[in-house]
Amino acid sequence: MRYRNWIVAAVALFLGVAVSAALMVFGNPARDKVDVYSINRDLPAGAEITPDVLRLVAVAFPDGGPQLFESHDAPRLRGAHAAHDLLAGQLLQRGDVTSSAAQLDVRLVYVPVKDAPPASPGSKLDLLVITGTADQPSVVPFALGVEVRAVVNGGFVIAVSSRQAPAFVYAAEVMHLVAVVASPGAPAGNEEPIDAPDQALATAGQP
Repeated sequence: MRYRNWIVAAVALFLGVAVSAALMVFGNPARDKVDVYSINRDLPAGAEITPDVLRLVAVAFPDGGPQLFESHDAPRLRGAHAAHDLLAGQLLQRGDVTSSAAQLDVRLVYVPVKDAPPASPGSKLDLLVITGTADQPSVVPFALGVEVRAVVNGGFVIAVSSRQAPAFVYAAEVMHLVAVVASPGAPAGNEEPIDAPDQALATAGQP
């Protein structure tokens, strides 16, 4: 009888320890958290992502965060640059960074634009070109989401790749360009060609 009681007590003790361990695991709020990088201050597009602008934060991701940079990804962030404007506090994702090699292939091109709307370095331009004749003009998108590096008298200095640069130089010299400035945080432009008054009226009436 004593032997049986001892076995029952041992089994009960074992089950109690197992249950306690399970409660500690499943009740731990940090169980599904991972350390990921966030930005501690605003960064403009193209800025280098140096260690002093990064901080680790613990975030709960039950299935993991494959698009986020985790603590073990530090080597992959060396020499990286912001692919677009980054805001303080946002979690750093794969699409937020670009390699230093991509940053090296940047050319600055002056584009004259008459009656340009207000803009500042870091603004995004949608460049439209006016073509056709005086009797039948057309407005056609030329380039959307172009980054402004400087605002100068009579136009903008924009950043493009070496492959794009000749097209923008040609447009600056030959084409009649008009700039539309996107508001901060606006989605990519979706302008469509306009070549008739009734089409302009119909498009302007759309939200």
